[in-house]
Amino acid sequence: MSSYSVLAKYYDRLMGDFDYGAYVEFIKDKLSGEGADIACGSGEITVRLAKAGCRMTGIDLSEEMLNVARDKARREGLDVKWVRQDIVQLELAHKVDFITAVCDGFNYVPQNRLGAVLDRIRANLKEGGTLVFDVSSEYKLRNILADNLFCEDYDDVTYIWQNTLKRDCVDMDVDFFEKTQSGLYRRVEETHRQYIHTQEKIESILKDKWTWQVYDGEKFGKVSQKSKRLLFICKSL
Repeated sequence: MSSYSVLAKYYDRLMGDFDYGAYVEFIKDKLSGEGADIACGSGEITVRLAKAGCRMTGIDLSEEMLNVARDKARREGLDVKWVRQDIVQLELAHKVDFITAVCDGFNYVPQNRLGAVLDRIRANLKEGGTLVFDVSSEYKLRNILADNLFCEDYDDVTYIWQNTLKRDCVDMDVDFFEKTQSGLYRRVEETHRQYIHTQEKIESILKDKWTWQVYDGEKFGKVSQKSKRLLFICKSL
């Protein structure tokens, strides 16, 4: 089964350890005007930036995720545009002031396509526009997630998440046991793959086209060898 077909319903709950509030507080003063949140997932960042006063479009490849995002914006009474699109082929209706790609979106892009994605982003930004993105770090993927098993049990769903390290990526097999109205459980399998992007490789791609600063994406300070998330704030040249 395709990625996020079931996970979309439970994504926000399973991402409970991601501090969206602190993340938005750190980046919001660096953003203004009109923006696009690509690989927006359940729209949590998109909605928070819209509430902060930005005019937002949320873009994702998963229709299931976009449905969750639409409902979230509707409940908040926010006017957000939602578009189903592959970020590798990003094409906005017009150029925007900033683009965000938060919470591992770029980890789903193979290494040999990351440069093309960044070029598409740059082509859709106004002159001097801002790009904010993060990646799960090489340290996290190789030393925390790789070849590891994670489980969580809730009243309505249980999941088992098993990871396998390949040379340059981590394959993630997730089994959901979803409680049905009859009280029986339905098993659904999903597969994800996250690619390892090193800080050095990312910076080599950004060179000559962007200026940037990089931060620890959880502590919002200096990057260390054990930083689990790398947060880049970039300006197009």
